[in-house]
Amino acid sequence: MEIFWKTLTWIFSLVLAAAEAQILSYNSQAEFLSMLEHYQLTVPVRVNERGQFMGYTVKHYRPGRRRRGLDQAELDHTETRLFYRLSAYGKHFHLNLTLNPNLVSKHFTVEYWDKDGLDWQHSVVDNCHYVGYLLDQYSTTKVALSNCKGLHGVITTEDEQYLIEPLKNISRNFSDVNHEGQPHVIYKKTSIPSLQEPSEEFSSNPPYPATDGDSSMGGHRQRRSVSSERFVETLVVADKMMVGYHGRKDIEHYILSVMNIVAKLYRDASLGNVVNIIVTRLIVLTEDQPNLEINHHADKSLDSFCKWQKSILSHQGDGNSIPENGIAHHDNAVLITRYDICTYKNKPCGTLGLASVAGMCEPERSCSINEDIGLGSAFTIAHEIGHNFGMNHDGIGNSCGTKGHETAKLMAAHITANTNPFSWSACSKDYITSFLDSGRGTCLDNEPLKRDFLYPTVAPGQVYDADEQCRFQYGASSCQCKYGEVCRELWCLSKSNRCVTNSIPAAEGTLCQTSTIEKGWCYQGECVVFGTWPQSVDGSWGPWTTWGECSRTCGGGVSSSMRHCDSPAPTGGGKYCLGERKRYRSCNTDACPAGSRDFREKQCADFDNMPFRGKYYNWKQYTGGGVKPCALNCLAEGYNFYTERLPAVIDGTRCQADSLDICINGECKHVGCDNILGSDAKEDRCRVCVGDGSTCEVTEGLFNDSLPRGGYMEVVQIPKGSVHIEIREEAVSKNYIALKSEGDDYYINGAWTIDWPRKFDIAGTAFHYKRPTDEPESLEALGATTENLVVMVLLQEQNLGIHYKFNVPIQRIGSGDNEVGFSWHHLPWSECSATCAGGSQKQEVVCKRLDDGSVVQNSYCDADGKPPGNQRPCNTEPCPPEWFIGDWSECGKTCDGGIRTRTVLCIRKIGPADEETLEDSHCLTHRPIEQESCNNQSCPPQWVTLDWSECTPKCGPGFKHRIVLCKSSDLTKTFPPALCSDQNKPPVRIRCSLGRCPPPRWIPGEWGQCSAQCGLGQQMRMVQCLSYTGQPSTECPESLRPNTMQQCESKCDATPISGGDECKDVNKVAYCPLVLKFKFCSRAYFRQMCCKTCQGH
Repeated sequence: MEIFWKTLTWIFSLVLAAAEAQILSYNSQAEFLSMLEHYQLTVPVRVNERGQFMGYTVKHYRPGRRRRGLDQAELDHTETRLFYRLSAYGKHFHLNLTLNPNLVSKHFTVEYWDKDGLDWQHSVVDNCHYVGYLLDQYSTTKVALSNCKGLHGVITTEDEQYLIEPLKNISRNFSDVNHEGQPHVIYKKTSIPSLQEPSEEFSSNPPYPATDGDSSMGGHRQRRSVSSERFVETLVVADKMMVGYHGRKDIEHYILSVMNIVAKLYRDASLGNVVNIIVTRLIVLTEDQPNLEINHHADKSLDSFCKWQKSILSHQGDGNSIPENGIAHHDNAVLITRYDICTYKNKPCGTLGLASVAGMCEPERSCSINEDIGLGSAFTIAHEIGHNFGMNHDGIGNSCGTKGHETAKLMAAHITANTNPFSWSACSKDYITSFLDSGRGTCLDNEPLKRDFLYPTVAPGQVYDADEQCRFQYGASSCQCKYGEVCRELWCLSKSNRCVTNSIPAAEGTLCQTSTIEKGWCYQGECVVFGTWPQSVDGSWGPWTTWGECSRTCGGGVSSSMRHCDSPAPTGGGKYCLGERKRYRSCNTDACPAGSRDFREKQCADFDNMPFRGKYYNWKQYTGGGVKPCALNCLAEGYNFYTERLPAVIDGTRCQADSLDICINGECKHVGCDNILGSDAKEDRCRVCVGDGSTCEVTEGLFNDSLPRGGYMEVVQIPKGSVHIEIREEAVSKNYIALKSEGDDYYINGAWTIDWPRKFDIAGTAFHYKRPTDEPESLEALGATTENLVVMVLLQEQNLGIHYKFNVPIQRIGSGDNEVGFSWHHLPWSECSATCAGGSQKQEVVCKRLDDGSVVQNSYCDADGKPPGNQRPCNTEPCPPEWFIGDWSECGKTCDGGIRTRTVLCIRKIGPADEETLEDSHCLTHRPIEQESCNNQSCPPQWVTLDWSECTPKCGPGFKHRIVLCKSSDLTKTFPPALCSDQNKPPVRIRCSLGRCPPPRWIPGEWGQCSAQCGLGQQMRMVQCLSYTGQPSTECPESLRPNTMQQCESKCDATPISGGDECKDVNKVAYCPLVLKFKFCSRAYFRQMCCKTCQGH
């Protein structure tokens, strides 16, 4: 079959529908916390559904050896439901969590292959991802948490979103999780500081080469167009270029992150089908493989990869079982490479992906090659798998993406700033629906066993920021260069230091900002408030439309009715509807008038006026084998060729001339012998619909007479009306089976001429003449035959035996005077179907022999003379009154005595479907009770907690304490603690925090006395670094330390220094003015020598 390929030159990245958020723009948690406007510390505890304490351990542990000292909560690592309790911001959070559904096969393995094949493998996957809600707020809250290494995730309430993560780098004593719990940080999303980004808008439109193609279809029967859940078991292969670029440490997580985006795309409701992408096997090639050639040439690389993946395909009949060799099965294979691939040449160019159209479920065509350019590679993969599902590009052979119609979406040939790449177009939906309804996706019907594992739930833009996404595309030195509408287009520095874009949106979850949103992240091409996702709404079916027009006027057509998943339509990641989307029913089943043209023959004749390869032909239906039964294959009269004129005949056309099955949407659908689509009615061996096989008898034998060679010899005569005819050679020979009429007119292999094996329309039925290589030849027909036939054999060698078998109708009796006759008779009335309030009796009509009155098959009596059966009402009087007793309600309590109730009414049945309620006095028996006590046993003692004390100390990390008592269930008695379960005892102390403590600061003391009695001197004071509690500290900034010494000046006495001496300057001293200028008068020597100058100073 000719193979057609599709190429892709654009890409984008899709959101992961998760609430967990991580901020990776800070170097450490401590640095991040210092930037928060506010946060609190909390210690989550494990509780049961009622909120009773079970343990401090909240971390997940992989199965393995148990460690000493672990509480019971830690050992239950395989639980699918968990309950936690924590307190923060004055609220109590009681979390109800369920293990998230698995998107990875139970038999998922990661394999590392070197040049000699499998080097080593593992299948380690953590079971630590949960979703749920707050226990008392089911409809208004959402929780998405991972407990892999403590609780990490998000709690969303009606009015706020809280993010929680374990506190890192804490001391060992502080983190004794088994006895004191593991401290966590919890903060509101509104506490996260905003980022500033400029706003610009750019667009780009790269070219996209493409060709169209078609594919074959399988043969799966189903009655209606049904929206069924499909499972694409996927093999993902990463080449050695990927290993070199991403490294062994990160490649597994990176690929699963990309494939999770692909899986999310295929669960989008716009696809109109429920398709699960399940990774069953990941192969990482560390070296080149002998039979796998990967290079820039996309076509040759894809061809090599498709053959290689088929060679390692595990063939198993059931996706729910693992084969003997332990290798998981796959339906589709995805190759991811770092080569810059290109179609039609071994040089780099703009091609990003290549896949065969409609190749899904064909082992050598269900595959694709995809160039890795970062997280956006997910869309390349989704786009190419779309081609495997038979999708064409939007706008290529369809209206999607063209002027006046909806915009191009995931299957767009190329992306521009105006493309909406976050959902599937109506055209893509029609392509995949047609593909699946035609039966070509049968390999996707089996649901593989799942592993309790979830792809990474963090939005990709939170794991890989814009700079990292640029590095994936353009290399290690690239980074984001323009900020604009990053959710629509990501601009990056290229290797030539130019700012370029592929019109690829930034990954969803990437930080963004607009004029109205100070802090946001990307969601489906738009910047929305950080941490918010639209509320998901699951879809529900709308009403069925009225039945459409019948496809045929006679001979058995079909009409259809549709419904749409729009009441409501799924939004915000909600699920698409499962079940019938289109239903069919039989119509106009009466036989066409005698002489009517065959319906398939007429469809071929409609092409007589249409040129075929430049010429006109008269077409008739092709009746040979080797073609799809529901395709319109026509034979050119007078020429030795046929061709497929249409991929599907008109609905209602018979699949085969001798079958009641009909074609719908190009697929053969079963029709019962009652001409009803999907009916289970079957013919018996006599070809009587729902018969018992009593109207015919078997004729069977072996013709092995030894006869002379070189002529025709009679084998057996087949009477008129025979059915299920089988003529078969016992062994391969040079002899030929022949068939002729009683009048020696040969139909098959007559006049020493050997016909080609094919279907022959003879005596009102179709005879299938088969002569396979190295197998005995045969002749078969369903019948019934309209004339007597004779089976002959043309003997070319010794007769090795011919086996024959057919069913002959039993001849009716009663045409002569002494022969038995038959007539219709009514049977006696049946018993009444009810004893009161109106029943019915029936009188069936049967065919009986006239001689002994025995019942025989209805076919022995004249069908036109059959009288109708009788029916009459009986026992129409009302029934006597009786008590109606309803079911008991659930008990109001589980212990300590509850109440349960039920409905008790006095009723009387007055008709088959009618009854009336009467006063209790009409019922003669005692009225049953309608209320009683239940669960009267005493409840076991339980722990009761008093209020928490205030947090001590008043700031920074501290503790709150409370009293815990063992009380009776009615709280009237206090028991010794030993009578309550120690395992469920609530904590008596928890860590708390009333906010950050003020930092240590310098506290200066009072200044001391001046060192000079007169004039300038110095004075000292004490400066201490004290915490907010007054304790000495060494953490005050030295740059802010106040001075401990300063200059001071004491006022000098105006009296002279010497008692009776005259105050004057010493004549010889000429520096007295300088002494005064530099304020040395306080010194005794200078004051003595310059007494007059210093006087008063």
